Amino acid sequence: MDLNVKSDSSPKHYRLFWPRIPELLLLQSERLIAPLRTKMSTIEIPIFGPRDGIEAVRAFGADFSGNIRLELNRADSYGQGGLTPVKWEVEQLLRSLYHAGLGNTSFSVMIRPRGPPQYGTDFLYSDDEFETMKKTLLDFKESQLMSKARGDGFVFGILKRSDSDATRLVVDRERTAELRRLAGPDFKCVFHRAFDLVISTAGNDKEWEEELEWLDTQKMAVLTSGGLGNADDNAGVLLKVLRKTSWTGQELIVGGGVRWENLEKLLSGMGGLAQIYARTAFRAVGMVLHSSFTKTVDGIAVFDSNEAQKFTTTLGMLIRTTAYDN
Repeated sequence: MDLNVKSDSSPKHYRLFWPRIPELLLLQSERLIAPLRTKMSTIEIPIFGPRDGIEAVRAFGADFSGNIRLELNRADSYGQGGLTPVKWEVEQLLRSLYHAGLGNTSFSVMIRPRGPPQYGTDFLYSDDEFETMKKTLLDFKESQLMSKARGDGFVFGILKRSDSDATRLVVDRERTAELRRLAGPDFKCVFHRAFDLVISTAGNDKEWEEELEWLDTQKMAVLTSGGLGNADDNAGVLLKVLRKTSWTGQELIVGGGVRWENLEKLLSGMGGLAQIYARTAFRAVGMVLHSSFTKTVDGIAVFDSNEAQKFTTTLGMLIRTTAYDN
């Protein structure tokens, strides 16, 4: 053995077998970004009658495949904020989706017996109206048209005046709990934009936070614009809502004038996509965007595929930019 031959066992030779630190960070970043990206790709689309169901789902293409869900309202009820559909509308929606190969698309049924009154406050229902809500919810549940496996559910919101302050609106817990009980554990329930009035009439954040926390005990998601007006104008409040919901795992659905042209303003006002990602990273549910993508044709609200395409392009760009920057 030639003892004069130098050993090749210096650390520099072993260094080749270990990834460099930047490479490790890149691998870890990609591992995190992929699932986080999908969290912001869930879009909920309210449709008014079954007519636009197929177009609404197809408008978002492969990039959002599996992340589109529908909220079904009665045909031509857009001007009233969306009302309870009739049974044949659900049947027609399902039939058309199945024939188009989109049978796995989840949907929620709006439970709302009337639009806002000419005078007075909305979402304060009489005993008869509440009985109608219970009956229609049960009818849909027992129709076997809805599916737990798809993730189908119900959307409703009932308010009452606070016992301590008549100017303040709060969740009608007794009636809401009754509807939640009737829906049962198999179907998701969403407390809709009636919650905007809870926020706007609250004297402080703690008051509406208590209502939000109670809804979480009922395993209910919440759809809100963060108060009166459009979501992008209430982004600061929505950030506060997100802080609460992301802590508990409650689903937050942001809606109310959400369009492609104000999407960046909305998300930036909520801290940006990176912060939204971070807050929802370890929860099963991210934050859902809710937009109707409608235009009026001959006095009738119909789905606007052009608006949907612009929305898709804008959201995709924001997601890619966030992934690249982070």
